[in-house]
Amino acid sequence: MSDLKTRLKEYEGTKEYQAKLKYFRNGKFYPYADSLGFNTVGYGHLIQRGEDFTTGITENEADQLLSRDLAKVQVQVKTLGLVLPDDWNDFITIMTFQLGIQGVKKFRKMLTALEIKNYSEAVKQAKDSLWYKQTPNRVDAMIAVLKNK
Repeated sequence: MSDLKTRLKEYEGTKEYQAKLKYFRNGKFYPYADSLGFNTVGYGHLIQRGEDFTTGITENEADQLLSRDLAKVQVQVKTLGLVLPDDWNDFITIMTFQLGIQGVKKFRKMLTALEIKNYSEAVKQAKDSLWYKQTPNRVDAMIAVLKNK
């Protein structure tokens, strides 16, 4: 899980990157609107109704939020019923972290390709998407570390 957390921090915005944007200042992460306008804090935590982070959160608190969010996502990924090699399991986990499980379920052709272990087709389907058009650098980086392509 540690490697996944490191990758998610890079994709969601490291402390250093967020400092440049003033989301991390005076030793705390502060809420910001993500690329779709959703209120977010730390390493991509989508702020839920009833949560208040207006006074900021420490790096440790952001790390704990990421761990909790990642654990939830990993449970959701299991509901897909896919038997995947580790590289693709990580890919789907990161994808679910960004898009949510309902968003991932819309990738029917990619999921079908993964079911039959047609990894090159799965990559093709990932790239033939609005997700790829919106975040090509992230998706390309995710594809680059796949061993099964």
